[in-house]
Amino acid sequence: MQELQKELELLAKKSNHIEDTIYLNKANELGFLLAETNPDSAFQFLEKQVALCRKAGFKKGESEALKIYGNALQNKGDFASSLKYYQDALLIAESLEDKKLVPGILNNIGLVHYNLGNYAEALSKFYEAIKGAETSGNLYVKAAALNNIASIYFEQEKLDEAKSKYQEMLKIYQKLGNQGRVILAYNNIGDVELKQNKPFQALENLKIGHRSALELNSPEYIEMTARTLAGIYAALDSAEKAEAYFRQSIEIAKDKGYGVPYSQSSIGIADLFFKQEKYQEAFYYVNEGLNQAQRMGQPMQLRNANELLAKILEKQGDFEGALEKYKLFKQFSDSINNTQGKRLATALESEYEFSKRTLEFEKATIRQQWLFYLSILGLVTFLVILFLVYRNRNNLNKAFQSLKEKNSEIETKNTVLENTLTQLKSTQQLLIQSEKMASLGELTAGIAHEIQNPLNFVNNFSELSMELVDEMNQEIEKGDLEEAKFLASELKGNLNRINTHGKRAGSIVKGMLEHSRKSEGKKEPTDLNQLADECLRLSFHGLRAKDKSFNADFKTALDTALPLVDVVSQDIGRVLLNLINNAFYACAEQPREPGSTDTDYGENGQKAKPQVTISTQKTSKEVIITVSDNGPGIPEAIREKIFQPFFTTKPSGKGTGLGLSLSYDIIKAHGGELKVESKVGEGTSFFIHLPLNS
Repeated sequence: MQELQKELELLAKKSNHIEDTIYLNKANELGFLLAETNPDSAFQFLEKQVALCRKAGFKKGESEALKIYGNALQNKGDFASSLKYYQDALLIAESLEDKKLVPGILNNIGLVHYNLGNYAEALSKFYEAIKGAETSGNLYVKAAALNNIASIYFEQEKLDEAKSKYQEMLKIYQKLGNQGRVILAYNNIGDVELKQNKPFQALENLKIGHRSALELNSPEYIEMTARTLAGIYAALDSAEKAEAYFRQSIEIAKDKGYGVPYSQSSIGIADLFFKQEKYQEAFYYVNEGLNQAQRMGQPMQLRNANELLAKILEKQGDFEGALEKYKLFKQFSDSINNTQGKRLATALESEYEFSKRTLEFEKATIRQQWLFYLSILGLVTFLVILFLVYRNRNNLNKAFQSLKEKNSEIETKNTVLENTLTQLKSTQQLLIQSEKMASLGELTAGIAHEIQNPLNFVNNFSELSMELVDEMNQEIEKGDLEEAKFLASELKGNLNRINTHGKRAGSIVKGMLEHSRKSEGKKEPTDLNQLADECLRLSFHGLRAKDKSFNADFKTALDTALPLVDVVSQDIGRVLLNLINNAFYACAEQPREPGSTDTDYGENGQKAKPQVTISTQKTSKEVIITVSDNGPGIPEAIREKIFQPFFTTKPSGKGTGLGLSLSYDIIKAHGGELKVESKVGEGTSFFIHLPLNS
């Protein structure tokens, strides 16, 4: 409200602000807030506002200001006076070209009739308001009218119908995002549930409503939800809480001038005190409620107050006074019951008449629409027949031409697809060959590194032997035969070493020839422990030959009881080399801190030194070869894809994506399985399962 007042102060600085519709609309907004929160302070402001709108010739603003004045009077409980202002506002609204104000005013007029007990007239206005609101798309007015119709159902104890209307209203206000009206809906639904003897359900809805009212800091909604909560706690025999909420309601209603709530809460707390046998307090509050009900002409509250007074006076021993109050109670009760019977019949008749008028209007509209549609349909049918005759004449020729074109297109696409397939097959063969060459290159690099060691020994001992021959000749010339014999024995030792390392180089070459010999697919008994150890060392030395900076540990854990297994050794060797190479590659990719050395790395975690382990194990039915690394691991998202052809996680040019796919196929061909387990940040293990009867 303060922000709105500041806006008005800024607009008022303009010289012609009293004729400015923007200013007048803002002033109406402020008047509405005053009418809802403090009606007494709103009257003077609204009288001035009505006069300003008339002077400016702003009819829409004048109608709105009159309606807001009626709201303030109704909030004070002066229903008769409010009706006059609403009717004046309605006359102006109906004279305007834009009828958007009419539904809201009709709803407010219906609310006045409801408070005065004229249910039939109230229902009529509410239905008119809903119809106008649906036409103009005003969901606020529709929801308000639904709330008021539900209130009438509530009074008539048609509780299921009332709850249904309130729930429909709640959905509209939730859609509009109107927190205040959402609170009203929760409060009213709780009221119905309390009447249905469902106090715990009612309590849940009211807790939501009261909490929201406190967040909104709205006295109107705080008072309303507090009053309903008091009634619920009274029904649950929680007198202390009920009293606290009744007092909260009374305090706000008295301060803000809310007449009806003040009367209801005063009688409510009086009834609470009566049940606690606090007759003096009950007598005080019931008289407060009675006086307020008399000022407002509220027959329902007058009946309730006189009934409670009769009970209090009887308990206090004033039987004559109790009898007098009971007579008044009976009088108001009979009047209400008779009126309610008439209201119910009239309400039903009003609903029927409204529905009948709506149905007749819809029928007339439908008849007119059908006549129009039939005329159009006849014309359209004639045009369609002409069109069909013309179209069918041309369709056969077009269909034939289209068929020829499609056949030609299909033939062209088939040719393109065949060419593409041929290219794909060629590319696949090239990639497979590339993978094989890459594997051969890694194998050759490992063997070259292995054979380099014995060759170095041969070269070194050859040079030493040549020096020994020279020294021996010198000693012979000197005549020192003993020294010459000693040098001859040293020369013989060197020749033995050359022979030993030469044989070692020969065995490596022989192994290379056996390994690189073209596989004929024939299975032979193979020592898998020896094959695994050879492949591990060949892979390590091959990587070292390609990258001098590469460094990693490797170890074996081989089952000594492993039997010979019938496999194609060259194929299984290719699988092992591929898995071990991948393991070393994964270790090399593990992040390390700058400046760290191998001694900085422990045995576990990301700071562990790169390590590859190969192990073998025999079970009752199979042999399991495991290749493990402590690299970064394989993310779960791609784990299922690694055996797919052409899928690779290596950078472009580092791999073809066929290594694991070919390995998988080789193991499958041996009747085994290739499995993987991996945990990100800890490492990966590949398991080769080979059956013993393969």
